[in-house]
Order: sequence, then structure tokens, then C-alpha cells
Amino acid sequence: MMNCKSVHEPKARVMSAVDAWDDAQQIATVLKNLVKAEPVVRLQIPLSVFLAALDNLDHDELVILHKRVEQRLAV
Repeated sequence: MMNCKSVHEPKARVMSAVDAWDDAQQIATVLKNLVKAEPVVRLQIPLSVFLAALDNLDHDELVILHKRVEQRLAV
């Protein structure tokens, strides 16, 4: 059961669920692109924590990490 609530601006257009979902998907896409555009992470954590975090990375993230490690080793 849904409770009726008042709104701050009663004449304002309320987004439909589909519009809200579409907006959320667009925001998620923008955020993913930002992460891909700037895949830099600086961690000051114990190595065991870092290694445990590696288990949660997907293939694309591991490829980015691999490239970064190779770049650092080349310096």
C-alpha cells in the first residue's frame, strides 16, 4: 500500500518510472565512460586488501590494470 505524500511544487511535472529509469541508465553510462576515460586509482592499503579486491574486477578492469602495471614497469 502506498502512502499519499504532498510535494513541494504541486504543479511540477513528475517523471514517469520509465523516464526515471532512462535517466538512471544515461547517468550510469556517463559514469562508466568517465571511469574508462580516466582509469587511475591511488590506494594506500595493505597488499592483502588489494589482492582481495582484484577478485572483484571484471575482464575489462583487469585489462586496464594490466596496461597500467606494464606502463609503470617500463619507467
